[in-house]
Amino acid sequence: MNEKNESLSLILPLKKREEIQNQWLFHRLNILLPDLMKKHQLQMWVVIGREYNEDPVLKTLYPSSIDSSRRLTILVFWLDQKQQLKRWVIHPNPSFEPFYERIWKIEDGDQWECLKNIVEKCNPDTIGLNYSHTFAASDGLSHSYFEQLSKVLDGYTDKFVSAEHLIVDWLSIRSQEEIMSYPSIAELARKIAEEALSSKVIHAGITTTEDVVDWIRQRVLDLGLETSFYPTVDIQREGAEMDRIEGEIIRPGDIVHLDFGINYLGLSTDTQQLAYVLKPGETDAPEGLQSAFRTALRLEDILTFHMEEGKTGNEVFQAALTSAKSEHIDAMIYSHPLGPHCHEVGALIGLYDQQRDIPIKGDLPLTSNTCYAMEFNIRQFVPEWGRSVPIFLEEPVALIDGEVQYMAKRQTSFYLI
Repeated sequence: MNEKNESLSLILPLKKREEIQNQWLFHRLNILLPDLMKKHQLQMWVVIGREYNEDPVLKTLYPSSIDSSRRLTILVFWLDQKQQLKRWVIHPNPSFEPFYERIWKIEDGDQWECLKNIVEKCNPDTIGLNYSHTFAASDGLSHSYFEQLSKVLDGYTDKFVSAEHLIVDWLSIRSQEEIMSYPSIAELARKIAEEALSSKVIHAGITTTEDVVDWIRQRVLDLGLETSFYPTVDIQREGAEMDRIEGEIIRPGDIVHLDFGINYLGLSTDTQQLAYVLKPGETDAPEGLQSAFRTALRLEDILTFHMEEGKTGNEVFQAALTSAKSEHIDAMIYSHPLGPHCHEVGALIGLYDQQRDIPIKGDLPLTSNTCYAMEFNIRQFVPEWGRSVPIFLEEPVALIDGEVQYMAKRQTSFYLI
């Protein structure tokens, strides 16, 4: 069995996946969450789940046996006077244990009354709620439930504060166990991408870009995985008016560009890989394209150098572009965090359509134990094509103890078809 197939064969069965994710959740609730609540000065955090209209953060707070809020679920986190975190659930489902202590009995009143009683007993200085004008994942509390909360806790509405920054850290910062496992997830996605960009799947003059997308989606499904977003496959072609073309037959001499990711063990990947389709008599891509690829790798090195813990996304963006410009690299940078979501909340390093400082999201600092999709492109004149050609790449990396580490085997040249 070759290395590629052996790696794919190591995908875990469902029960084992759930055991691992439950272990990770228990550790995060015990170790990470208390520190985050102290950091953001939240004495209480209330998260409300509504069946079929779920708060996006709930999926990361529920154990594997809880697949929805089942009408209404209320989670309450409270830092007591000794700064110990209490975790309560206002719901009768025993599967919440031992992650949460069940504190509601139907005979004592409804769930809202239970919440009111616990808030009055704890009398917190701050009550974090999931609303935000900036971060979608932090904005899960519906308007009607905010009204209900304001009615039930009418004496505490002045204590309501946004939990947005707590949620940003909760979603973007990984535990040690997750950091150790993330590279295998990223490498799994890379191997699927490599397989897609091979002669096993692509037959010049026959296969279309849509065929490759269909193959990837079916392959991921057959492996028992999910894509983290709908894959994109396009081509770059000598003599074409457009930089990227979709929906056409792949021909010799084309660059095939894949943008793809998976979600496995509750964590998402995002990568862009490139292949070149050899013309008859060719043994490698034209030197001009290879040179452009090397320039793209140089930009990766520049980004790696400037991605430092504590720097804001905007600071990294400006420093990397300045360095690239000093080396006469025509660059665009649009990198983002990775986590349970593909485009995770956290420090943005540019946006594709906004090559400038990004307000608020770009002002966030890069944090340790955070993973990023290092996403960018460079544009360089290719003599063989007689025009400037963009090279689009994206690599998953992790910021660990002040060092940027690639989470999958770095693509250093075109795959050849």
